[in-house]
This record gives sequence, C-alpha cells and structure tokens, in this order.
Amino acid sequence: MPIYEYKCANCGKFEVMQKITEDSLTECPTCGGQVQRLISKNVGIVFKGSGFYTTDHTQKENRARAINEERQRDNQAILDGDIKGYVEQSESTDRKVSSM
Repeated sequence: MPIYEYKCANCGKFEVMQKITEDSLTECPTCGGQVQRLISKNVGIVFKGSGFYTTDHTQKENRARAINEERQRDNQAILDGDIKGYVEQSESTDRKVSSM
C-alpha cells in the first residue's frame, strides 16, 4: 500500500498508509482540522522480473557479443583463405543469428 503525505492546517505534515482505491482524507486524524493531500517528490520504483532493461538487456547483449565473436572467427578464416576452417567453424556453431 502506498504512503500518502498530507498537510493539516493546524498540526502540519503527516503520512498515512492507504489503499489506492481509498478516498483522500478530508480531516486530520489527530485534531480534526482540514487537510490537503500533498504530491510527494521522492518515489522509489523497483522493476522486478523479466521484461525490464536491467534484467534483459545484459543477457541480449552477451548473446549478441558471442554471436559476433563467432562471426569474426568465420571472417578471419575467409580472409586467411582457409575455406575448410570456415566450413568447420560454421558447422560447429551452435548459436545462429535467428536465435536472438
């Protein structure tokens, strides 16, 4: 449940833990004075699970890096004129570009 910050005309600022579906307070629970809900500046949001940049980007980046390294070995074999080495390397590659 989120914590909302209120300002009482008599008491000053206070915080209340409320459900999102609950209506805002209209009177202070301490003195019964009129209150106004404030907009908080500090909001801590934590994204957990798959589908978020911090968890998925590194995995995709590492997979792309591994595929790129295999391609570089293939290209070097072609530049060296080692077609047999290129064929052996490409046949032994277990990661394909389509697996991304």
